[in-house]
Amino acid sequence: MRKVFLVSAVAMAVAGCAAQQEYSTPQVRDLSVSRESTPASHYTVEAGDTLYGIAWRHDMDYRDLARLNQIGPPYRIQPGQQLRLSDAAAAPSGESRSGELGQGQVATATALGGGTAAQTGDDDWLLPDEEAIERNRRLTAEPLSAEAGVPSDTAIAGAQSIAEAPTQPESQPQTPPEPSVEPEAAAAVQPEPESEPQPEAQPQDAGTEVAGEPERQPESNGRSYTPVEEVPWQWPADGELVGRFGEGGSITAGIDIAGQKGQPVRAAGPGIVVYAGSGVRGYGNLILLKHNDQYLSAYAHNDSLRVTENDVVEAGQVIATMGDSDAESARLHFEVRKDGQPQDPLKFLPER
Repeated sequence: MRKVFLVSAVAMAVAGCAAQQEYSTPQVRDLSVSRESTPASHYTVEAGDTLYGIAWRHDMDYRDLARLNQIGPPYRIQPGQQLRLSDAAAAPSGESRSGELGQGQVATATALGGGTAAQTGDDDWLLPDEEAIERNRRLTAEPLSAEAGVPSDTAIAGAQSIAEAPTQPESQPQTPPEPSVEPEAAAAVQPEPESEPQPEAQPQDAGTEVAGEPERQPESNGRSYTPVEEVPWQWPADGELVGRFGEGGSITAGIDIAGQKGQPVRAAGPGIVVYAGSGVRGYGNLILLKHNDQYLSAYAHNDSLRVTENDVVEAGQVIATMGDSDAESARLHFEVRKDGQPQDPLKFLPER
């Protein structure tokens, strides 16, 4: 009986330890998915970035990105600079705030003509300067010295000469002075008519400055960028439609057109190149084309690029060759964005 009791006690102790071990085992969850789904609040500028490229990869309008970071035209950015990506994001810790002063002092803005100021130190500087007030009162009360009130001999002599000068009778008409030059000579020296003012040069498009590079010169192709009111959309490449807007894959904001490596990729409308490079992850060699203040188009996975930033292109112009950069096969990934937001390109392209 005693052995049965001991065996039962040992069994209960082992079961209790196992239950305690099972209960104390930490629960591990994979948070990588939630981290990936959480949008970034800041972005650190890298060499080769442009404001357009950064805004594009975060589904933003470049003007909103510039406003959030108080960046004005020509919207130059520098490598290492931190940019806010949302209104809720706090300003980077490296930035100084205009309302904070050194040595624990705090400046408080007040209305003009009144209000109080908050200080942490002595406020004697607010008291009126009695000595300055008394000095100003004495200066304004003292009369001018005697010497200052007496006119000089030169002034008296000038006044007498004017008074003694003979005056002409009122009825005698004054004859105009004869011209000192002959009419022919006068005609020869007539001033030339003013030339018409030349129209001011169109400003360069903003947001295309590349971080870490010197300021760009005006485009060399001789064209000037003029935004179009209505974009005359056309297909950017020939080939089979193998991906639609919102369907699978890592890039779902546009359509995929299959084709042969090296075949031409054409501009879907007239505009200016605001990005040309490979700095946007998942897009390979990418071109961003601005058509007007609302619409941008993107051309990804290219093999080679035929244009650079600030180049002005026409609709149908070859801007790249099709490739498979960051793609499983040769294809063109094409996107249309309105105010920074992805749109279905098939709603804009003509039927074929």
